[in-house]
Amino acid sequence: MTRVLFPGLSRAVLLLCVLTLLGACAARGVITLVPPDGTAGAALRPVFVATNRNAAPGALAQQSFGAARDARLRFARIDVSVPPAHAPGRIEWPGRRPPDAERHFLARSETLYPDVTAFLGDLARSGGRRSEVVLFVHGFNVNNAEAVYRLAQIAHDFDAQVPVIAYSWPSAGSPQGYVYDRDSVIFSRDGLETLLRALTGQGHRVLIVAHSMGGQLVMESLRQISISGDGAVLRQLSGVALISPDIDEDVFRRQAERIRPFPQPFMLMVSARDRALGLAAFLTGKPARLGSIAEPERLAGLPVEVIDLSAVQGGDRAGHSTAFTAPAAIALLRDLAPR
Repeated sequence: MTRVLFPGLSRAVLLLCVLTLLGACAARGVITLVPPDGTAGAALRPVFVATNRNAAPGALAQQSFGAARDARLRFARIDVSVPPAHAPGRIEWPGRRPPDAERHFLARSETLYPDVTAFLGDLARSGGRRSEVVLFVHGFNVNNAEAVYRLAQIAHDFDAQVPVIAYSWPSAGSPQGYVYDRDSVIFSRDGLETLLRALTGQGHRVLIVAHSMGGQLVMESLRQISISGDGAVLRQLSGVALISPDIDEDVFRRQAERIRPFPQPFMLMVSARDRALGLAAFLTGKPARLGSIAEPERLAGLPVEVIDLSAVQGGDRAGHSTAFTAPAAIALLRDLAPR
């Protein structure tokens, strides 16, 4: 029989390991705003932003805000340049080095919109004749810079040819903020619903891509839209992809059963190698989270497609962001991106 000494201390140490590993999936950095300088080969990726973070006055890009919540939605556009030496799956942060457009992700310009009407107008102009948009909902421990730059990286690596929007909800941006972030998900449901109603009300078809805890936010928002009886919004969704969803399996089933009509296609990208979700499951007292489900047949009866990325090598060391950090996964999934 194995004897455990000081069980309280063991659990505290394990909890510290959990928080450290969960935090490892998010690169730390700030948005570096550098005016265009004509760098040859740098690709410009416009990222539209809708946020209910309590933003600093006059500039959404500044990092003097983040965790504080705001009942209002604010809107912006940040044009991000991707360096010509970019490696698929990576965000090349300047860090403490001098920002260099040849080597680093940089913000080239920032536009703040006074209201949702101006935001939607610019969004429509950027899409030309296409009405399709991609809406990205980030996960746990993500600051605003991570949300914006990550979406620029995804749009670039997947060669998305439609406008992309980041819903930047008020994550604490800290490994110790897991519970705070779960509360922020509940706080942010109404904001995401408002954004979806605004987009679909203008005729946009919306492909939702959510990562980790962002999947919980998406499911809760779609559920409350369905309960309100407004199926028109749900019919304007061109699909949903939940990447490594940090959701309890039983909760997901109950959420899905209340969403009518259920968006199609609906994809779950999972991995048994997701160490972050394995530790999150320990915290919740369950054997697994939805994003690491080992028996997809347990979801029988739900119109979902499970894409197992367990065999894909590379990407982040926790295996939690494989879908958009592992070059092999990017190559496999690239055809799913709207053209």
